[in-house]
Amino acid sequence: MPCLARWLVLLTLLSHSAAQENVGIGLDLSVGVEGVLPSLARPANASRIFHGIVFDAGSTGTRIHVYTFIQKDPAELPLLEKETFQSVKPGLSAYADTPETAGETVRQLLRVAKKAVPHVEWERTPVVLRATAGLRLLPPKKAQALLDEVEVAFEESPFFVPDNSVHIMNGTDEGILAWVTVNFLTGQLQAKTKKTVGTLDLGGASTQITFLPKFKKTIESAPPDHIARFDLLSTTYELYTHSYLGNGIKAARLTALGALGAEGLERKVFESSCLSRKFREDWSFGGLTYKISGIPDGSTGFTECYKEMLKVVKGVIHQPPELQDSNTFYAFSYYFDIAVEAGLIDERRGGMVKVQDYSIRAKEVCNKLSMYLATKPFLCMDITYITCLLKDGFGFKDETILKLTQKVNNVETSWALGAIFDYFQNIKIH
Repeated sequence: MPCLARWLVLLTLLSHSAAQENVGIGLDLSVGVEGVLPSLARPANASRIFHGIVFDAGSTGTRIHVYTFIQKDPAELPLLEKETFQSVKPGLSAYADTPETAGETVRQLLRVAKKAVPHVEWERTPVVLRATAGLRLLPPKKAQALLDEVEVAFEESPFFVPDNSVHIMNGTDEGILAWVTVNFLTGQLQAKTKKTVGTLDLGGASTQITFLPKFKKTIESAPPDHIARFDLLSTTYELYTHSYLGNGIKAARLTALGALGAEGLERKVFESSCLSRKFREDWSFGGLTYKISGIPDGSTGFTECYKEMLKVVKGVIHQPPELQDSNTFYAFSYYFDIAVEAGLIDERRGGMVKVQDYSIRAKEVCNKLSMYLATKPFLCMDITYITCLLKDGFGFKDETILKLTQKVNNVETSWALGAIFDYFQNIKIH
C-alpha cells in the first residue's frame, strides 16, 4: 500500500468515534481508502491535528507519552508536532499484591493526558498501555490482576479505548518499536535509506539490541529468534533484534548476587564485592525486598566485581559478528542514566562515549568504593555490568562510539512512539 494511503488509514482510525457521532468532521468513511480525504468545517488550507496516548508500564516506573501529530497537506506525511511526557515511580509490578494501587497510578497520569489533549478531541484519541519485562517476570495471575485494574481506569476515562488496548508486550516487539522510534526521529525511515541506526535499550528487568544488518553472515549466523521482519511504509525490514529477560540492570544486580528467584528472602543476606564493605541495605525490586551488603572481610574492587558481573552475561548474550565494525548505535534508558551518574555525560545534553569510557570509569569508581557509599552505593556494580554487557556480552570494541540520549528532537527515545505507529499502521512483525 502506498505511504499516503497508509497514513490516510491512520486518519480514518483517529476519526472513528467522531465520525460515529456525526460531530461535523464531514469525513465520509464509506468511500475507499484512496479516496478518503479529511473535509473539515475550517479553511481548506488549515492544519489537521490529532493525538495518541501511550502508557509505558516498565519495571521501575510508569510513563505516559501524549503525541500530537499535524497533517499540513493531505499529499504529505503527517509530522510529529510535540510530545507531552511524565513518569511516576515505582512500576506497576511493585503493586503486585495491591493491584488497585496500580489503577490509581494510571488515573494520576490520565490527568496529564486530559491537559495535553483538547477536550473536543478526547473521544477520538486512542489510549493504549504496553507492559514490559517487569510484568513478564510476575506470576501470570498477578500480572493479569494489574492489567485488569488498568482496563478499569481506561474505561472510566473519556478517551477512546480500542480492543486489546492493555497487554504485556513481548521483548521482540519492544526492541523493534524502539528502533522504529529512533529511526523515525532521526529521519531514516522517511528517507527510505538503508543507512539506519541501531538501538540499545537497558531497562530494569530486560535489555534489547536491534539493528539492520549490513552483512548476510550476520543473519545466517544468528539464532532463529534473533531475526525479525516487519513491514512499514511500503518497505520490508529484516532486523537483528533480541530481548534478554533478566539482563536489565536491576535484575542483573540480583542475578550477580544469586538472589533472583531465591526463597526465604527474610532470612538471607546477599553479599557482593561490587559494594563497599560497610554497605548493608534492604533493597526492593519487583515487589520483593532483599537484604544486600558488601563483604565485610572480603575483596573489593573492579577485578572482583567484573568476575561477578561476567556470570550474568557469559553464555547468555549472543555476539553478532558485525558489531566489530562501525555500526552507529543510539543507547538510552539506563545506559544514559548510569553515564550521567558516573559523570561521563551531561544530563541535559547527553553525548557520545566510547565503550572503553564505561570501563575506565568503572575501574575508578570500584577502586574507591568508600567515596560513593553514602550517595551512589550501586554505581560500581551498575557501570561494571554495563561494561561487561557491551564488551563480553554483545562484543563491541573498546573504540565503538555510542550516542547516549534521552531525547531526539525533544521526543523521548523509547519504544512508545513506535507503539503508536504500530497501533495506527498495524506493523506486521514476523
